[in-house]
Amino acid sequence: MEERTKTIPATEKDLYLEQDAHPFDESQSSLSEPHTVLVDGIKGTAAVGSLGGYSTRLRILLEEEHPDFGKEFQTKYFMFKEPGLCMWGHDEKTFKIEKVVTA
Repeated sequence: MEERTKTIPATEKDLYLEQDAHPFDESQSSLSEPHTVLVDGIKGTAAVGSLGGYSTRLRILLEEEHPDFGKEFQTKYFMFKEPGLCMWGHDEKTFKIEKVVTA
């Protein structure tokens, strides 16, 4: 019998990396693994952090093309309006994002 993927509505806090790297911190040189997610039902990974840069950003890598942002997406312009609903860019577009808690 196939086990169903269990998810929770993701928040910004849920997607922060445990270990992040940015130019102001010389003690950190590597990133922890991103979190497994579903974005509008498409499987992928996501992470919130400086990700080697100077400011906080959201990075998403998907297994399939998303109609609005393709397979790879990164932005500093994002806000979680509520758990599971992320607004991005300057046009107030949104997507549904769920964090996979068990596979």
